Amino acid sequence: MNGAFSAELPASDPELRSARLGGLPLIYTDVGPRDAPALLAVHGIPGSVRDFRYLGAQVEAQLRFVRIDLPGFGGSPPVRDAVRTLAGRVRVVLALADQLGLERFAVLGHSMGGGTALLTAAHAPERVTLVALLASVALSLHRGLGLQPRVFALLGRALDVPILRALLLPLVRAQYRRRRLPGADQLGAAELALQLQAIAAVDFGLLRQAVAGRLPPALHCYSRDDHMIETHISEELSRALPGARVLAFDQGGHNIQKTHAPEIGQALRECLLGSG
Repeated sequence: MNGAFSAELPASDPELRSARLGGLPLIYTDVGPRDAPALLAVHGIPGSVRDFRYLGAQVEAQLRFVRIDLPGFGGSPPVRDAVRTLAGRVRVVLALADQLGLERFAVLGHSMGGGTALLTAAHAPERVTLVALLASVALSLHRGLGLQPRVFALLGRALDVPILRALLLPLVRAQYRRRRLPGADQLGAAELALQLQAIAAVDFGLLRQAVAGRLPPALHCYSRDDHMIETHISEELSRALPGARVLAFDQGGHNIQKTHAPEIGQALRECLLGSG
C-alpha cells in the first residue's frame, strides 16, 4: 500500500473537545467504547489530531482512541513548556489522562510524537500498558532534522528579529518544502518560529535514557522508504526495545499511520485486546 490509496480508506474526523490545563484549552478527540482499553495518540511536529484520521477508523470500534492537539498545534494555544521541552509534553499527556479518569492507557506517537510517547512510558510505566511508535524519532540524528536540535532553537529565535527574518524566511520555507512538511508557503514567520522551537525540543540523551530503563511492551512500526528517517536509525531503535513487536514495511513513506492504517490498526488491536 502507498500514500495514493489513503483517500480510499475510511476516515474518522470526530467532534473536537476541549479540556482546561493550566487555565488554557487543550483540544482533543475521544471516540470509542468507554470501557475499552484507552489509546492516547500524539502527533508529530507540525501536526494535529487529523494526522490520525485513517488510523482512527481502524481502531475506534474496539478501542477508546484519544487524539491530542499538542499546545501550539491544531486548536490548542501554545504553552511555553510544552512547546520547548519533551518533559512539558509528557506532563500534558498525563494531565489529560488524569482529567479523563484513565488510570491505565496505551500511548502512541508518530514522528516527533514518538519521543513524547516514549518518555511518557518511561515516566509512568505503571500506567502505560503499551508504547506504540510510528515512523518515530529515534536515538540518533536523522536526515529529516539534518541539524542538531539547538540549531532549530536558534533559527526560531532569529525569526523574531525583523532584519534576520527577511534573510531566513526563504531558507526556512525551502527546507520545509524539501522535507515535504505542510504549510511551507502559507505559514507566517511567527508560526514557523514556534514550530522550529518545538522541533528543538528533541533530546536524544533523554530518549536513550528512556529505552535503557523500565518500559512497558512496545510496538514499533516504520517504513524502509521513509524520506525523513533512515532505515538504520529505525533499526537501532528496534534493537533498543527488547521484545518489541516490529512492523517494517518496504513502502509507505513517513506517514505510515495513513498508508498502513489497516496493518497498524490490527497490530494495535492485537496488542491491546489479545486478538485481531
